[in-house]
Amino acid sequence: MKVQPLVSIMGPTGIGKTNLAFGLFDEIDLEIISVDSVQIYKHLNIGSGKPTNNLLLKYPHKLVNILEPTESYSAARFNREAMKEILLASKNKKLPLLVGGTMLYFKSLLGGLSVMPETDPLIREKLKEVAKKEGWQSMHKRLKEVDPVSGLKIHPHDTQRILRALEVFESSKKTLTDWHKENKKMVHHNLQDYKLYQFAIEIEDRELHKQIMADRFNSMIQEGLIEEVKSLLNLRGMNKDSVSMRSIGYRQICEFLDDKISFDEMVFKGASATKQLAKRQMTWLRSWKNIIWLKNDPNKMVSIVLERILNDI
Repeated sequence: MKVQPLVSIMGPTGIGKTNLAFGLFDEIDLEIISVDSVQIYKHLNIGSGKPTNNLLLKYPHKLVNILEPTESYSAARFNREAMKEILLASKNKKLPLLVGGTMLYFKSLLGGLSVMPETDPLIREKLKEVAKKEGWQSMHKRLKEVDPVSGLKIHPHDTQRILRALEVFESSKKTLTDWHKENKKMVHHNLQDYKLYQFAIEIEDRELHKQIMADRFNSMIQEGLIEEVKSLLNLRGMNKDSVSMRSIGYRQICEFLDDKISFDEMVFKGASATKQLAKRQMTWLRSWKNIIWLKNDPNKMVSIVLERILNDI
């Protein structure tokens, strides 16, 4: 039986991953599966760099616009839904193409998820009730007492991760740190049926890319990102502490709307956070083996990718 190809297009934010996916879509029959923790949300359009509605009609994406901004999402859920789309694409004789910049999702899907206790709804609700009464600062303090390592790693405002770390401890009597130390990974068994091609677009001129990142955030502001955030905050159940509002750009604008920082500070912090994201993405990529690096040449990348995978299509 011929092994099926599974292609991933990775790289730092703003490098041209989506345009490469569009170029491949024009040449072969494929299914674009988004690997982006912000584009999963409906209504988060400008700040997520999401393709326009017209482009999404021409180049359909799976796992885009699947959640309300009030909802949470996890790497485990991404794994389940991405694997479902991969198998469905193959069944329909299409090449599954993973495209995005959320490296945690890539790593969990391709490298396996750490084996962790299942979510316990009863414990979770009890912890939420305590958080309502005592506040999240108190919950973070409790986390630092039971699991100092996780307490240092998890930001006091990251309520979702604080909740999960405490839930793991309450349900298993083992800390999140202890679970990670055991480092048991579980890769979906269906992935063994695929030959993986991991392409990544390289930053060739670092200073130029930094400037592109700064210009990118400024362009989003000009396109109406502040107005987008205001509209989001008017949605039922939404507030500045919602998980979706912790995304880069949205978080800084929430601070600006709260009069915590000036407009200029907001622009500076948003651009700086975008640059830091790109740096972290490259650190992730350089740590992985078997990456096929692509020079950022829009005229050549499509043909290079096709040459590598053509025999398996």
